[in-house]
Amino acid sequence: MNKVYKYSLDKSSKKFLCPCCHKKTFVKFVDNETNYYLNDIDGRCDRESKCGYFKKPHNNNVSKPTNNNSISVIQPTYHHNNIVSQFSNTLKNSNFIIYLMSVFDKNSVLEAIKRYNIGITNYWNGATVFWQIDIKNRIRGGKIMLYNSHTGQRIKKPFNHISWIHKQLKIDDFKLSQCLYGLHNIANFLKGETICIVESEKTAIIMSIVMPSFLWMATGSKAGFKESMLQPVKAHHIIAYPDKTEFEAWSVTAQSLNKNGFSIQCSGFLEKIDVEIGGDLVDYLMENI
Repeated sequence: MNKVYKYSLDKSSKKFLCPCCHKKTFVKFVDNETNYYLNDIDGRCDRESKCGYFKKPHNNNVSKPTNNNSISVIQPTYHHNNIVSQFSNTLKNSNFIIYLMSVFDKNSVLEAIKRYNIGITNYWNGATVFWQIDIKNRIRGGKIMLYNSHTGQRIKKPFNHISWIHKQLKIDDFKLSQCLYGLHNIANFLKGETICIVESEKTAIIMSIVMPSFLWMATGSKAGFKESMLQPVKAHHIIAYPDKTEFEAWSVTAQSLNKNGFSIQCSGFLEKIDVEIGGDLVDYLMENI
């Protein structure tokens, strides 16, 4: 029987100002009985490496449901299947696609666009949409990010350009339930074949061009390397490539999951080479081609 706690971290995409670093990256705890936020200090900052603030509620006892009361489960919201075509524009490329075209051959980039359904939106001029499509081809969300077309780096000033399609469309009651980026491609791979998992969507796409014999997926965040996200690929051998400085945290998770039937090898490659803190495979690749 799963434990049901009185408080849990908010599962929506809403973020608040972190009481420590003052960035809008703070996820609050929710009272599971009232569905209201607990307070302004109990929660977790998504900037694990640069901030790391995480304060749990003082008394988070396991809830005991009263008789005849069922536990309410929040069902995720899915986008309509035609939304992917609505945000694809064959007449204009996003900044990210322009960058890819400047580094790799056109056919390889076009194949990657098709494989990952890479989209474009005017939410920010030249922004890219990374669709999270699950194993049943349900569209769980569209992550919007803005890149520099010359360097391929994310635009983080004057603010970090990350949002979601449901915010652009002003779907206020959208319940975001994320999955691995690229998960829908698993239908083309046999059980037991190797899957490579990285953090960044950009890295998954570029590595799929450089090493197409493997299936590349992304967690979308450091915290995304967890059982609920990895469960759909449990039947496969997994090689995880954490960003530099995240090897220890991902290794602990991998070791725990391997005791429960997973087959995960966590690579420490980036820890051994001269790559900046937070760097990933693509940072190494671009410096050595």
